[in-house]
Amino acid sequence: MYKLSAILLLFCLFPHAQQEFGLEITKELCSEKYDGRGYVNDGHLKAAEFVRSKFVEYGLKPVEKEYFQPFPISVNTLPGVASVSLNNKKLEIGKDFIFDANSGSAKGEFSPVFIQSDKDFFNFEFGNESREGKVIVLVDPESKDIDTNQMYRDWKYKGAQLAPVICLTNSKFTWTVGRTSFNHPIIELRDSVFSKELKKDSRISINVETKFLNNLTTNNVVGKIEGKCKKKTIVISAHYDHLGRMGNDAYFPGANDNASGTAMMLYLAKYYSEHQPPCNLVFMSFSAEEVGILGSRFYVEHPMFPLNDIDFLINLDILGTGEEGITVVNGAVHKKEFKKLSKINVKKGYLNKVKVRGKAANSDHYFFSEAGVPSIFIYTMGGVSYYHDIYDKAETLPLNEFDDLAKLLMDFLKKL
Repeated sequence: MYKLSAILLLFCLFPHAQQEFGLEITKELCSEKYDGRGYVNDGHLKAAEFVRSKFVEYGLKPVEKEYFQPFPISVNTLPGVASVSLNNKKLEIGKDFIFDANSGSAKGEFSPVFIQSDKDFFNFEFGNESREGKVIVLVDPESKDIDTNQMYRDWKYKGAQLAPVICLTNSKFTWTVGRTSFNHPIIELRDSVFSKELKKDSRISINVETKFLNNLTTNNVVGKIEGKCKKKTIVISAHYDHLGRMGNDAYFPGANDNASGTAMMLYLAKYYSEHQPPCNLVFMSFSAEEVGILGSRFYVEHPMFPLNDIDFLINLDILGTGEEGITVVNGAVHKKEFKKLSKINVKKGYLNKVKVRGKAANSDHYFFSEAGVPSIFIYTMGGVSYYHDIYDKAETLPLNEFDDLAKLLMDFLKKL
């Protein structure tokens, strides 16, 4: 009776083992000690070392002498103070406003100059004496046609070469990693909240420290497991980097994007380190995806083994939900493999839907695919929609289909 009870208990617990593992890894990578896995306080290096330590723990072997593949990038960072006050009221970073990732430094009190037309901008641009102590305020145009939006973007980026810029907007705050540095900062400010408070006689205090890092070294992390069939090699990839910090007071945890994909990659690495896979598996954890998929691009240009030896690549990015199933980028390209994946899902009833999509340059599969490596990119659909903001936290990420997706991937690997 005791043995039967123990077996039943194990059976009940096993289906949740993957999710518990995923939650643990996601929580770790989203903790503040990694500083958003970006390029302030060496967050990217700390995250790379965590992935490497897991590869070592699971017994993965390096493809070359080392797990790390270093490469250079250039990024703009906001490492120190980053504050804005309106009429002596300090605003909350990430909630009330954000700095554009390409912002330059500024410190002082400014008065607004409202730009609503080409004439306004022309007068400001050539009135050199009027720039001192001024901040350009761009009113979000009501029209959303292509020409108007392009004009608005031109004002924003040209304006930041002349003076600090405030963009009044009701769009979702979505941050990124800066790849250049303007002369002055650009601030996105919540229009619905602050437009009534922002008048011609308003006083705006801006204090932001930015630092452009040229030729910063970051690392891809690569490890392998030898399979039963030595002639076939499958790559499983996921980027570990995220956006980092915006000043001292705000960091971007990046739970869904892409602690979740890294967690799935590490789960599969751990599982296959304990159960020999059907073929050789190479696990690639990329840096600088958020800088323009630079890590995977560097790898493709400097492969550790011939790209022709890769039979298939599965890239994992944004796997934190799944209520509405998954989307398979390049599924329309690799129809045979997509059909296998979809057929397994229908038979086992793992996910609500497996949606096909064509080519897209939106994650680390792209440069492999362009180089002729058969590649797909899988992401989940539905649920929480936090993305590139301060709210993409481990605490709010359900990972509710992590178990089923792990099983689907393991079944799929058997069919490749």
